[in-house]
Amino acid sequence: MDKQTTYNNVAGFRCLRNIQRQTNDLYLVHCGIQKCPPGYTYDHKIPNEYHLHFVLQGTGALIIGDKKYDLKTDDIFLIPKGIPIRYHANYENPWQYMWITFDGEMAKAYLSYAGLSEETPTIHSQIPSQVYLPLIQKILDLNQLTFFNEIRRVGYLYEILSSLIEMQSSLKTSRKKQYDYSIDTYVDYALQYIKLHYEHITVQDIADYIGINRSYLTSIFKKQLQVSPKEYLMRFKLNIAAKQLTDTTMSIQEIATGIGYDNPLTFSKIFKQEYGNSPRHYREEKRDENHSMHVDRHTE
Repeated sequence: MDKQTTYNNVAGFRCLRNIQRQTNDLYLVHCGIQKCPPGYTYDHKIPNEYHLHFVLQGTGALIIGDKKYDLKTDDIFLIPKGIPIRYHANYENPWQYMWITFDGEMAKAYLSYAGLSEETPTIHSQIPSQVYLPLIQKILDLNQLTFFNEIRRVGYLYEILSSLIEMQSSLKTSRKKQYDYSIDTYVDYALQYIKLHYEHITVQDIADYIGINRSYLTSIFKKQLQVSPKEYLMRFKLNIAAKQLTDTTMSIQEIATGIGYDNPLTFSKIFKQEYGNSPRHYREEKRDENHSMHVDRHTE
């Protein structure tokens, strides 16, 4: 039987507990803010969910097994699932923190994107922890038991985690030039974008849409497709033009404009470099080939 959702708001402590599950992907369990007295200690025997803490001010320590992590303002620490831990506030400068407790099929993956795991349970926030405070407060304000509040609360949970991932990923990218997804995923995403928007996009547009820098986009295209994104985009557009020259009665001007070349002379020059013929001669050649094939079938 599920525990009843409870809300507490007393001096130095505000907490919403036992929130009902909203979705299997990611769901909120507890949420709170606490200003700890000097030396305040808490033991987690075997946590059943992930507990993510944001240090707002002061200092304290997290102890996992035989490892001790000294923490301060704007540090973030994770209490992983299934691992007994202990943490305590400093006696002279006790910390104030806020926390969100959550679980779900995507919880572990989202935390890893932010650089948090059982092996790396602490990080330093790239933005002040105070930035996350209004979102935590909004969750706590939605303490009445309504379906509307359940949906809004999990929405704020997603917002907190997405902001955290964005901030920490930006640091990781600038420092190590690493990205969240595989090369195949980025290339597939780029190819889909080109297919839908080839008419008037640049290589920079593709990189911006995916969320990677242009040099990395060029690198993964050459690795996976043996061409640069600029070459791929040009050939993709010229292939469409070649098909239209063969299969339609559209003018060369219309075809050129349709694939993003406002100047038909520029289009003709690039087309000839790729196919060995001008668009007009290419069309005539293909029509002659089709006519010959048609005549041959009737004389067999």
